[in-house]
Amino acid sequence: MTALIAALAGCASITTPSTSALPALIPTRNFVADWNGSGAYKISPDGKRLMWSARLGLGQGLFIKDLSDGQLQSYKIPITGIWAHDSRHILFDAHGGNENSQVLALDTHQSSTVARNLTPFPGASSHILKQLPNSDDLIIVSNRRDAKVDDVYRYTQETGELKLLANNSGLVSQWLVNDQGEVIGRTRLEGEERVFETPSPTPDLAWTSRFRVSYWDTVTPVGPSAKPGHWWALSNRERDKLALVEINLNDGSERVEFTDTRVDVTGWFWSHQLQRPRAVATEAGTQQWHAFDPAFQQALDKLKGSSDARISINNLSVDERWMSATVTRHNGGEHVLYDLKTQTFEVLAELGRSRINASTPLPPQQPVTFKSRDGLDLHGYLSLPPGVAKPYPTVVYVHGGPWVRDLHQSNDTMLPFLTNRGYAVLQVNYRGSSGYGKAFEEAAQGEFAGKMHSDLTDALDVLAAQGTIDTQRVAISGASYGGYASLVGMTHTPGRFRCAISTVGVTDLAALLNDAPPYWELGKPKWMRYVGDPSDPAQRAAMQERSPLFKADRVQGPILLMHGVHDPRVKVSQSVQMAEALRSKDKAVEMLLFDKAGHGFHRWQDNMIAYRKTEDFLASCLGGRTGGFDFFELGAWLF
Repeated sequence: MTALIAALAGCASITTPSTSALPALIPTRNFVADWNGSGAYKISPDGKRLMWSARLGLGQGLFIKDLSDGQLQSYKIPITGIWAHDSRHILFDAHGGNENSQVLALDTHQSSTVARNLTPFPGASSHILKQLPNSDDLIIVSNRRDAKVDDVYRYTQETGELKLLANNSGLVSQWLVNDQGEVIGRTRLEGEERVFETPSPTPDLAWTSRFRVSYWDTVTPVGPSAKPGHWWALSNRERDKLALVEINLNDGSERVEFTDTRVDVTGWFWSHQLQRPRAVATEAGTQQWHAFDPAFQQALDKLKGSSDARISINNLSVDERWMSATVTRHNGGEHVLYDLKTQTFEVLAELGRSRINASTPLPPQQPVTFKSRDGLDLHGYLSLPPGVAKPYPTVVYVHGGPWVRDLHQSNDTMLPFLTNRGYAVLQVNYRGSSGYGKAFEEAAQGEFAGKMHSDLTDALDVLAAQGTIDTQRVAISGASYGGYASLVGMTHTPGRFRCAISTVGVTDLAALLNDAPPYWELGKPKWMRYVGDPSDPAQRAAMQERSPLFKADRVQGPILLMHGVHDPRVKVSQSVQMAEALRSKDKAVEMLLFDKAGHGFHRWQDNMIAYRKTEDFLASCLGGRTGGFDFFELGAWLF
């Protein structure tokens, strides 16, 4: 059946769908540069001020409102931040396309509108590891000394001093810092194990080994427990799924607090008052919050209502009375400020997507399940275009990672954009995706361009057998690994997909690892287990066989390549070389390079160009709709 479908796809003619029942075209600018949108609402720790991000002039700005008198402050700052514990400073993690980053602080009690750089280290990446609950000081990690690893520092707010707390030996992947700002543990890589160590109370800060964890298990620290010598974490040690556990830091023993036999625990919300998670989240199809106290569960249930909404908890005031949250539904949503004492809430603003669909309803993102050819249960989502008759022209929209997953109601504007243009959108959490347990992720070892790809085509076969999709009009698109998967679709299953869009996509697996940024060093063993070691000639040959760059001659349809020039992960040369290889074989290819972008597009100007190119490319390939020139394109090119 697969061969027959591929043959039909290779010789199909383009058919334009009837437009008699189609909804109005939503302008591209509404998806990438919402003029009236707002978001990132956060209540100050003292509960007296509210911060959010919205347009200021012709760009993004930061707004702060005093809830007692309504006084409003605004700052021309194009990134979102978090409140410092003093309810005075706003903290930012500022980074460019090259992923070097600095920690900035804005003093909202001063007249200056410029944020101060706390870590002015060129070529380094610095981040906030922890805000201390009983101090205005910050714990910061930075790779300023050694680009491969992070050292730990304490920033003193009062003096501006940045003091080194612990040097990285070169193999430390995690640091534990308690609420007093003391380094109380670290995880050091040793072969295929991670050794958890605690410091000895000696001047030379010697380290004592406490317990060992397999490199291939996951233990993610959450926060210090109220029980001395214990820490909350997500762990899949001796189990398949990530569970919420309380770990004894002396011997590594675990007490399971919450687990879901279907999927991993993927999120949590921390309570400083209780010194434990107040709730955890799972994602079996749709998001489910599981609170550990009835009042908090009541609040979550009230916000969700009878819908399958996604609830994102932005933050709590320090007394844990006020909660800022965002509720996302397929047809809208809202930003809210919730009073946990009275169990009432105020809508702060409508979510941006409710303006996107002001003129036409958006289709729901339907959870779907499939069976792979070797018997694995596959999960994903299907979004159908309103006003288009079955079978639908379809875009297989592949997530990156690959060790992440697609989520329900994630507010990805590409979904309503594509459905409004007349396409069904299929998202598949192929083997290797996170969230479905250790065995499902490990099933991807050695399966790049193999079963990871056949998972996508198996899902297509099921939908084709149901008469849902038009097998003669299927495109594949994605970013990072998703871009790689799109090119695999064109080179390893030629004729199956009419066209492909690769954004910051991998084309040469060996070059990906050889050119990896320094801070990937401790994660390389995982990459090598899944794709191979390029220093071994036999493995390098196998990696080349799974790399689209070396199979350009097999392509049977047009390809669009888009890449950020400053991408530190997947170098821009990966797309440049792919374009050259395709052109040398007289294949149809178009390439767009973005000179201010890195591994993905974060500026509205870049997204404007990318979305417009996407709709025109797909319209020429699949016969869907395009909005044509959008006057915001002028702004994208000018600014």
